[in-house]
Amino acid sequence: MIEQHPRSQSMSARGRAWNAALLAKPGDLDLTIETSRIEGRVPAELTRGRLLSNGPGWTKIGDRLAHPFDGHGYVRAFSFEANGSVRLRARFVETPVYRDEATAGQLVRRGLGTNPSPYFWKNIMAKRDRNVANTTVQRWNGTLLAGWEGGAPYRVDPDSLATQGEETFGGVLAGQSTLAHMKLDAAAKRLVTCSVKLGRTTSLTFREFDEAGRLVHTREAVLPTALIIHDFVITPNWYGFIGNPVRMKFGTLGRVMLGGAALVEAVATDLAAPGVCYLVPRTSDAPLRTVTLPERAFAVHYGNAFERDGAVVLDACISPDIDFASAFGFQGPTAPIDVEKPDADEPPRLVRVVVKNGAGAGTWTQLAPHGIEFPRVHPAHDGRETPVLFGAARADLRHASPFDSVARVDLMDPERPTDVWTAPENVFVGEPIFAPSAERDDAGHLLAMLYDGLREVSTLAIFDAKSLSSGPVARIPMPLMPYAFHGAWDEPA
Repeated sequence: MIEQHPRSQSMSARGRAWNAALLAKPGDLDLTIETSRIEGRVPAELTRGRLLSNGPGWTKIGDRLAHPFDGHGYVRAFSFEANGSVRLRARFVETPVYRDEATAGQLVRRGLGTNPSPYFWKNIMAKRDRNVANTTVQRWNGTLLAGWEGGAPYRVDPDSLATQGEETFGGVLAGQSTLAHMKLDAAAKRLVTCSVKLGRTTSLTFREFDEAGRLVHTREAVLPTALIIHDFVITPNWYGFIGNPVRMKFGTLGRVMLGGAALVEAVATDLAAPGVCYLVPRTSDAPLRTVTLPERAFAVHYGNAFERDGAVVLDACISPDIDFASAFGFQGPTAPIDVEKPDADEPPRLVRVVVKNGAGAGTWTQLAPHGIEFPRVHPAHDGRETPVLFGAARADLRHASPFDSVARVDLMDPERPTDVWTAPENVFVGEPIFAPSAERDDAGHLLAMLYDGLREVSTLAIFDAKSLSSGPVARIPMPLMPYAFHGAWDEPA
């Protein structure tokens, strides 16, 4: 189903296309795209695994538009069959709030960026526990984990995608605001999570689970300031992240408490704070390291990190500022999404931060001329040096989101130009996922969803990972899917 905002007809073609991609709600899907409908040929190597993705699949709820942060999780699995066809299965993550709102047909709980009612007194009475499990998807301990920012992940059956319930790892994560992003330490065979408690200071708890879901390591750290953390990195000896300092707008916070504003409206970046990187020892109880950076820095996502000659090397998408409330062009529950709004922001730049052993200051180098986000590397390379990084980008170097391109950055040869492919006009590009070759770490295929809201179709584009600019080697057509946040390349054991 393609939802249209009542004011959509007055928007530009690009604006209508972006709104359609964010508001699409195809619902549960079980379909096969036969080879006769596929342009090109699906590489046989992809039959080793499948593409998973997760993102808000229901944002126009009743007569109000939810902030994309608050849309209901919608897990998609794209399986590559031996005969060259592609099977698509998609299901909502049936959290308690999903079931409540599916029954009511309207928003009933408060979220990070949305209130359910225009009347403050109704919002005061509404529940606040809005875990929509809409951000990440990761295989672990025989199941899929659908992550969200403000609670524990939800278990999803790997085959049917049926929701199995909240995953607290035996109660360990119960009641914890656990980051949606999780890290996979392939060498140690551990899943790493990070739980956050935000106040005047920020408390972090890193936990590591083995393949049976048992807790095998815990490390806590307290930061002397309030900050927002969405993602982090690991190396064999460190957990790391850029300090994203924030300040509370206390007047707006009062309105939040009284039901007149959403939480993200009360949070702003602290532009007076210097850029810092925090390194938390992973293998000892030594104190965390606070490392100053060359400029003010805010990072939402990271490509990877590793250690070299005692130094910690961290690849991050860094911006001078972040506007949480207007992410994706959100303008409130009664207005259409503004596709031009993100263009006012300075685009994130992919930089390599180097912190030498014992150093109190780090250096950085920009790795690509484009604004890049959704950075992805080899799925088994968290914490180790890797040869190539892929990301979503914009052909216009002045801007980033909404993305229209995919980019390949050679991490071993910084002089090599960024390899870029750009979609047709008014077609948007989602997070690219690397499906590596079984023989070479820098070879394989790149999978990216293309969203064409004007034609109400999506295309799964498959690229040779070593030559993006040559264009897709296969294009798999499907109904217009809602714009996804994050995905994963899944190779069952």
